Amino acid sequence: MNELIKELVAQYGQKIVENRRYLHAHPELSFKEFKTAEWIRSRLRDAGIPMLTGIGGNSTVGFLKGDTSGPSVGLRADIDALGLIEEGDLSFKSTVPGVMHACGHDAHTAILLAVAEILAAHRELIKGTVYFIFEQAEEFLPGGAVQLVKDGIMDKIDYLFAIHVDAENPTGTIDIEEGVRFAAVGTYDFKITGRGGHGGFPHTANNPLIPASQLISSLNLIPALKCDPLASCTLTVSYLHCGVEGVANVIPKKVSMGGCVRALDTELRDFIMAEVKRLGRSVCAACNCDIDVSMVYGYPAVINHPDCVAVMSEAADEVGIMRQHVPPRLGAEDFSYFAEQKPAAIAWFGLADSTGRHAPTPHHSPGFYLSDEEGLPLALTYMLTLYCKAANKLS
Repeated sequence: MNELIKELVAQYGQKIVENRRYLHAHPELSFKEFKTAEWIRSRLRDAGIPMLTGIGGNSTVGFLKGDTSGPSVGLRADIDALGLIEEGDLSFKSTVPGVMHACGHDAHTAILLAVAEILAAHRELIKGTVYFIFEQAEEFLPGGAVQLVKDGIMDKIDYLFAIHVDAENPTGTIDIEEGVRFAAVGTYDFKITGRGGHGGFPHTANNPLIPASQLISSLNLIPALKCDPLASCTLTVSYLHCGVEGVANVIPKKVSMGGCVRALDTELRDFIMAEVKRLGRSVCAACNCDIDVSMVYGYPAVINHPDCVAVMSEAADEVGIMRQHVPPRLGAEDFSYFAEQKPAAIAWFGLADSTGRHAPTPHHSPGFYLSDEEGLPLALTYMLTLYCKAANKLS
C-alpha cells in the first residue's frame, strides 16, 4: 500500500504546492472566507465529489462512498487566515492588505484537497464513507466547528482525524499523543466606570484606573494562588484602554480592559473564569466603581482518543516519520468540539525547513514560513496512509 500511495503522490506532482501558494496569496479572515470556500467547492465539483447540503456559512463538507463496507471516517482542515501584515519577500506573498496565512491553514486546505482529489480518482481505496471537512473560522470565537456539530456532521462520522502543520519542528517529525493536547480557552472583558474629573482635583473624581491597576496585579495572581501548582494554566491581561494619550490633566470616566484564560482542563478554565468575574466585581465595588463583565467561554480542551492515536502512530511509522513526545500546548483548537462527540485525534506535523537554511518561525507571526516543497508531499503521503489504515483497521 505504501508504494502505491507514494506513486499516487508522485503523480499528483506539484499541484499541492501550487494550491497552497494560491491560497497563501489570497487569504481571507474568519467567517469571511467566501472566495476560498467557492474555490474549494469548485475543485470538489471538478473532481466529481458531492457535497453535503445544510452546512452553514463558509464551511464545506465533501464525501465519497466506497463499494465495500467500512467506517465513516472524517478528515478535517481549517481554511481561515489571520489579521497580520506579512513580512518577507515570498513570490506568493499575501495580496490582501493586513491579512495573511500565518498558521498554516492554507497548507491544511491544500493537503485535504489533494487527498480528496486522489481518492476521487481511486475509489478502490475507499471503504465505507470518507468525509472531507473544510472548516471556516477556526481562529475566531465561537469558531467553525461548533456550527458543524450543530449541522449534524458528527452524526455521520465514526472517527475523525486532522493534522496541524508545525513551523517550529522540522519536516519528517510528528507529535501525536493520547489525552489532552490543546488548552481550553476563554476571554473576559471589563468595562469599568468611575467619575471623570480634573487632574488637579482628584478628590472630586473617582478614577477608574485605580481598580483597573489593582486588577492587573490581582488577576495575574489567580493561577499562582487559586490553582493547583501542578496544573497548566495561564491568565493574561491583553489590553487596557482609557483616557486620551498625551492629555495628562483629565481623569477618565471609563476604562476598558480584558484578556484570556487558558488551561489544559476545561473545568479548571471554568473555575478561573469564575474567579476573574468575582475579582473584577469585588475590586470595583471596593473602589466604588461600576463594572460590566463580559465572559466568552471558548473552545474546550482537545482530548485525543487512544484508538485514533494508535492509527495515526502506525501511519507515521509506515511512512517513516519520526514521532516526537512533546508536552501539551496552551494554544487552543476548536477541533475539541468534534472530539467531544466521537473518537478523534489531531497531530502536529513538522513542516519547518529540515536543512537549516530557513530558521523555524513561530505561528501567528508576520514572518511565518513553511517548507512546502519538501513537506507538503510528505504530509499528503501521510494523510493518504492514515486514511487507508483507518478504513481498514477501524472497520
